[in-house]
Amino acid sequence: MNKIFQPAQQDQTNLVQAFAEAMKITSAEITQKGTGVPVGPYVHGPGGIFGVLGLERDIISTHTQMTGSLGEVLPIQASPDTNPYFPYITGFLGVASPWKDDVCDQPISGGPFKTCIQTTQFGRAEYKTRELEVNAVGQQINRGEFMDLRVVNSPLVNQMSGLMAGFLGMSNQQAGLAGNEFVMRMIEVGVAFQRWLCPTVFTGNPANNSAGGGYKEFPGLDLLIGTNKIDALAGTACPSLYSDVKSFGFREVDSAVDPDLVRVITTMMRILKSRANQQNLSPVQWAFVMRDEMFYAITEIWPCRYITYRCSNIDGDNVDPVGSYSVETMFRMKNEMRDGSYLLVDNLKIPVIIDNCITEENHADHEAVSAGCFTSDIYIVPLTARGGSLRTLYWEHFDYRTNLLPSISGLPAYFWSDGGVFLWTILTPHVWCIDAAAKVEPRLILRTPQLAGRLTDVVYCPLQHTNDPLPTQDYFVNGGISTGRPFPSPYSEWNTRGPG
Repeated sequence: MNKIFQPAQQDQTNLVQAFAEAMKITSAEITQKGTGVPVGPYVHGPGGIFGVLGLERDIISTHTQMTGSLGEVLPIQASPDTNPYFPYITGFLGVASPWKDDVCDQPISGGPFKTCIQTTQFGRAEYKTRELEVNAVGQQINRGEFMDLRVVNSPLVNQMSGLMAGFLGMSNQQAGLAGNEFVMRMIEVGVAFQRWLCPTVFTGNPANNSAGGGYKEFPGLDLLIGTNKIDALAGTACPSLYSDVKSFGFREVDSAVDPDLVRVITTMMRILKSRANQQNLSPVQWAFVMRDEMFYAITEIWPCRYITYRCSNIDGDNVDPVGSYSVETMFRMKNEMRDGSYLLVDNLKIPVIIDNCITEENHADHEAVSAGCFTSDIYIVPLTARGGSLRTLYWEHFDYRTNLLPSISGLPAYFWSDGGVFLWTILTPHVWCIDAAAKVEPRLILRTPQLAGRLTDVVYCPLQHTNDPLPTQDYFVNGGISTGRPFPSPYSEWNTRGPG
């Protein structure tokens, strides 16, 4: 029997059915093996994390999610190619020969064109569920333990576009999340994948790959947006593909040193727009990507600097008297940019994507950053070109659905989910204990690096920092317990100690 499944996107109960069906195997059918050591706590029953009598039904999650990230808004497509080659025409050589003399002489030849080929690779990450004892699933202390708990605000959100959109059909599914042992352990895996994907969009570097190939990183934007583009086959530099990368020199966003932030960002956008026009790629849909605190600090100063730009020196001395400026106008402009999440640049509303997975550093990392201040980068990314007909920044993933399924159709305990993005396997049951493993192989494609930019080393000083979404970040918070609740110990002929 073919045991490869796609759990339904809308019905999470099919996930459990898929597991149950995949478990109808013998140990001889699979070589993978669990440890045989169940890992608690369980959701319900003695010692369960919610094994408390009389709990209210609604559960509120305070898990900090990666909301509004760049990866969430990018489209996704499948690809079977492990080493794709992206071709470019990078220019035409000049004509060095003189003009012909006589009318019957041969004319000079046009200069030959030059090319560059770029490449990329898939990343690879894997996680597994905590091993559980099958007969512990569904246990409850007694009739006083409620089994209808529900999470009001799911800890899983539609992250990473198609990579994590409705992960296994569980995203935003409230009823039953906290009451199903299988589902809760799958959510743990989903959160782990989200926490890997979100920062790797920026920091991904194949130099971090494991020697045996079990872990791989796809090239992130810190590599894709750069000034080191080389031909994939010849190793020759390709300057026409270089991005516009500048440093703000660890100055604060309200720095009075010329050029100020408005002038630098405006200049970068003008350079990129000029390239798009010169290369017949206009119109381009750009977006800024930055951290939340960065955007808030920039919008504090942007209206004043933008409205008075070139009408007065940065120190406030008038160049040409222009009369008074409306404080009300600047206040309204600030609020409109925050509400609409954009920056006004050359009278264009450039969207701002908030992504708190961008690397952030402080005084301990750089002495140039004052205590209480932080520094991170601003990314300028081209989402589409030629009026939307050309996708320029998007996800690709290896499609386990169409490329892998025919070759393993006779094997048990494998199934794919999320449209072929994830591949799952049930590890060999160890007596009564089972667990499942999943993997994903994604990559980020930037077809027009010459239309992208990055402004590094920008400093901002918030009065109070917001919560971070990653455990490795300084302002990550959680708390609570992960070891379960005390087991009930009522008085009995075998237990004279009683409750405790």
